[in-house]
Amino acid sequence: MSYDPYFPEPPAPARQPWDWDAPPPPPPPPAPSRSAGDLHRLRSGYRRLRRVATYTALGYFVLFLLLSGYAPDLMAGEISGGLTTGVLLGIITLPVTLAAIAAYERIARERVDPLAAAIRAEAEQAAEAPAPRHGRQNHHAAAGWDWPSGGMRA
Repeated sequence: MSYDPYFPEPPAPARQPWDWDAPPPPPPPPAPSRSAGDLHRLRSGYRRLRRVATYTALGYFVLFLLLSGYAPDLMAGEISGGLTTGVLLGIITLPVTLAAIAAYERIARERVDPLAAAIRAEAEQAAEAPAPRHGRQNHHAAAGWDWPSGGMRA
């Protein structure tokens, strides 16, 4: 085609969604670290703590309910003054629950929290290390018509 100043060459076609570059290669798998085993131990430690605390408090309360329903003579037995066995066991529910909470906190502080702190320190140390860069960094390139399509370049 000949050059016509009134009808210049059409612009390059617009970039379409199906015109995509190949994705960058996936990063290499992370090197096995000791944190995978530590995470498993941390999860199992928390799971064990939750079970012990829950079964202690809930078990005592269920025992109290079962005794109230199936042993009313035992629960109505008078201890001293006007205090019955049922009222005494009901009052003891609060200290048993508080003891379960205290045991949970103490065991968590001694066994689970140091492990969580070690995992956190390892993760922070890994985050501070520079990550390797793979492939092209600019994945949001401008469309074709935004770029100069020829002519004199500066």
